[in-house]
Parts: sequence; structure tokens; C-alpha cells
Amino acid sequence: MKKNPEIRAVLFDLGNVLLNYDARKAGKRFAEACGVPLLKVWIHFFTSPAEKAFTRGEISCYEFYRHSKQVLKFPVNYKTFSHYWNDIFWENEGMDALLVKLKKRYPLYLISNTNKLHFEYIKKKFKILRHFKKTFPSHEVGHRKPELEIYQKVLAKIGFNPEETVFIDDVPKFVRGARKAGMHALRFRSKERLIADLRRLGVRI
Repeated sequence: MKKNPEIRAVLFDLGNVLLNYDARKAGKRFAEACGVPLLKVWIHFFTSPAEKAFTRGEISCYEFYRHSKQVLKFPVNYKTFSHYWNDIFWENEGMDALLVKLKKRYPLYLISNTNKLHFEYIKKKFKILRHFKKTFPSHEVGHRKPELEIYQKVLAKIGFNPEETVFIDDVPKFVRGARKAGMHALRFRSKERLIADLRRLGVRI
């Protein structure tokens, strides 16, 4: 039986893996401020072409704000907009300690579908990113998961063969995207389940 190559690098998603988030909190605030249905806010902020452009870094933070203000007619200034947009995250308990253990043996990297507003806020508010040798937020890479290009660009930058890496994400289609790129990939359900799954791959924790 052919033995799998040894895992030499571990890559993580950010949202609902390392940090939890509740986008509904922002949606409700904007819906109330705008006096429009939550569904309209949700579609614009989380599924629209503008949101996809924002997470690919194709438009700036202020351009996204200005476009959102035009679409939703909300009366909030940029500072308030940024607060509503960012105030949705909290730490996933125990994940920081797990990263401390992993980085003793493996370089850690991050691949996240995010935007500059969120990522800059997270860097200031939380310490979790200090564990990573390099981070690859979608707005800097110019691609989003599950596009094959984001995984390929990250692999080229970190210098490991796909089969020497494992990627952890909570979203099934993003896990499938990593596997399509040749990486080992695990769906995150809990810290305990992740540790067991990593050990089955031969990752030493």
C-alpha cells in the first residue's frame, strides 16, 4: 500500500474556524438603519457582485461603502459603517492554544475569503494571526475560495507540494476546492474533531 507523503505545512481558514462570526448582527444593524428588509441587506453585503469584488480586492473599502450607501440609502457615516461591518467576530475558544502546539513542528499559513476592512480590524483586535508564517486573504491574492487559482497561488508562494499540505475549512465546497488542487483537506467541525482528523493524517500535535 502506497504511503501518503508526510504533511509538512498546515493551512487554515479564518472565519468560523479560528474566529467565530455572526454576519446577521451586522445585517440587522444595517437593516434597522436603512429601514429596509434584512434580506435586501443580506443579498447586497454577502452575495452581490460588489461583495465579491470587495473580497477580491477589486474595489477599495471606501468604494464599497459608497456603493452600499447608494444601494441601501443608509444614513450612516463611514466610521459607523466600519463599526457595524466589523463588530461581528469573537475568538473560537481553544484554537489559539492548538496553533501554539502546531507551529512548534509545522509552518502555519492562512487562506481566507475576506476583505480589507475585516482583515485590518482582526489584525488589531485579535492576536490569532501572530502564529502564521504568512497570511493569504482573498483581497490580497485577487481570488476567492473555491477558485482553483487561490490554492495554486498559495502553494506556489509557500513552496510545498500540494500533497505535503493540509488545509482546514468549515465550508464543504472550500474543502473540495483544496482537494481539487491536490491538497489534503479537512472540514472543521470542532477543535476536538480536528485534532483527531489531523492525527489520522500523521500530523504530530
